[in-house]
Amino acid sequence: MTAFATVQAFVEDVKQADSLGEIAEQLSCATRAFSFDHYALTQRYGLRIDEAPVQMTDYPPEWIGMLAKNDYWVNDPVLAACQRSVAPFNWDDLPDIIPMNSKQQGYMRAAANRGLAKGYTVPIHIPGEATALCSFVLTQDRALPRESLPAAQYLACFAFEAARKLAGKGGPEGPKLTKRQLECVVLAARGKSDWVAAQILGLAPDTVHKYIESAKARYGVSSRTELVVRALYDGQLGFGDLLS
Repeated sequence: MTAFATVQAFVEDVKQADSLGEIAEQLSCATRAFSFDHYALTQRYGLRIDEAPVQMTDYPPEWIGMLAKNDYWVNDPVLAACQRSVAPFNWDDLPDIIPMNSKQQGYMRAAANRGLAKGYTVPIHIPGEATALCSFVLTQDRALPRESLPAAQYLACFAFEAARKLAGKGGPEGPKLTKRQLECVVLAARGKSDWVAAQILGLAPDTVHKYIESAKARYGVSSRTELVVRALYDGQLGFGDLLS
């Protein structure tokens, strides 16, 4: 099965999920299909791990227990980095995103000692809601599967959107995009720049950019990937639309 087909199958599965447990199981399987070993999807409003409205992971039980003990997870630099980044990031790049203190450095060493050696985190920002994130992790010190990183972004956003729907956060129906907005979103999803999309549609690059930004504003999302995910999830786009 191709990466595209695997993501498409995952989307169909999570859209039909009746519980967070089902989403967690499906995300765990998809994580391994893309050559990662573990995942963690979380959204927190406060400083207590039990206040998380969305909290699913298949991290080793020993590490999960350590995180819950004395709120150890508040030293996690990945959480801090998500507050400063819209784009996904490699854990090796954390020092370039935030100035890590000794506790945060110790946290990452402790994680590595318990098998969570390398990771790739997708921040998810929705205005008016707490920041969420999804991390995909390797248990051994091997290179991240670069070919899987684009798929990981979609897995993260689709799983979170499905969890929001179950929690009643997604609303009964999403906003409707205009024909021009959808045309621009489709080309952006295909990896086209604003300039290339403008050439295809006979528009100015600034106009394409404005259409995409207005579509993001309608959905209340901060990235193009989240915009595509929401439009796909709501049925305004189909996976066939994304094929060149």
